[in-house]
Amino acid sequence: MQANPAGHPDAFSLTHSLQEVTQSPEQVLEILKNWVNELGLQHAGVILTLEQEAFELIQMDKPDVPDTDLKAATHWKLQEYLEYPVTDAISDIFEVPEGRHGHSNQLFVAVTRRSLLEKRVKLIRDAGLRPTYIDIAQLAMRNLVEQRLQTNDTLGIVHFHPNDSRLYICRNDQFYITRVINLGLNSLITDDEMQQLQLVDQFSLEVQRTMDYYDSHFGQSPVRQLHFLDRSGQLNWLPDAVTNMLGIKAARVDMPQNTNQQNLIQPDLAPLAWGGLIGRLSQ
Repeated sequence: MQANPAGHPDAFSLTHSLQEVTQSPEQVLEILKNWVNELGLQHAGVILTLEQEAFELIQMDKPDVPDTDLKAATHWKLQEYLEYPVTDAISDIFEVPEGRHGHSNQLFVAVTRRSLLEKRVKLIRDAGLRPTYIDIAQLAMRNLVEQRLQTNDTLGIVHFHPNDSRLYICRNDQFYITRVINLGLNSLITDDEMQQLQLVDQFSLEVQRTMDYYDSHFGQSPVRQLHFLDRSGQLNWLPDAVTNMLGIKAARVDMPQNTNQQNLIQPDLAPLAWGGLIGRLSQ
C-alpha cells in the first residue's frame, strides 16, 4: 500500500496483494519469506487482520465494574460463552453503538484462541516482519467505509466469499451488525438471466431482513447505500439488480481486480488486509 499525493480522492492505494493456496505452515512461511525479500519488506510493521472464522464476536451486557476493570471482568465472563477454557483465550472489547432507546449498556467482545494467535504472530516474525497491531474483519470493513467511501450515510458493505457473503452495516467510525448471506460467488456468478432474477430476489430479501433488524434495534439513520467487495469482475449484473429491487444505491467498491480464480475456492482476503491497514495508517 502506498500514500497518494494531496488532492487524490483516496489517501492510500493498494499496490501489492498475495494470496496462495498452501498445504502446510512451512509452505506458508516459505512463500511469505520470498515475498518479503522480493519487495524489500524486512522488519516492516504488520497489521494482522483476523478473518471471521478465526475468532468469535460476542455481544454481552457490560459488567458492573469500574472502567479500569472492564476488560478483565469481561474476559472472565466469556467462560459462559466459550467451549474452551477462558485461560486459553485472548480477547478485546469495544462498545455497541447507541440503540433506539439511547445509550447502549452492551459490549462487543472479540475473542480467539491464544494458540491460533501465537502461531500467526510467530509466522510473521519468522518471515522477518514485525507485528504491530491485530484487527478483526468487522472493524476492517468499518475502516473501508470510513476511509475509502467517505460518506455520512449508513452503509451496507458486502464481502463475497465462494459459498456465502458477509454483510456489514456501518456508519462513519461505528460498526453495528454483520450477517451471513448463504449466497456466494459460486452461486451468483451466472449469465443466465432467469437465474439472475431468482438470485437477486433471494439476495435482496436477506439484505432487507438485515436492514429491518438494524432499523428496529438501533433506530439510527437508515441504510442508504450498499457497496460490494468483489474482485472477481464477474458480478457486474448485481448492483443494478439490487438497486431495482430495494430502491437504494448499490455499487462495487473500486479495488484492483483479482485475476487469480482461486477466489472461487477460498475467500479473497485482500479487502480485510486493506481495511485493517488503512485503519492504522489513518490514525
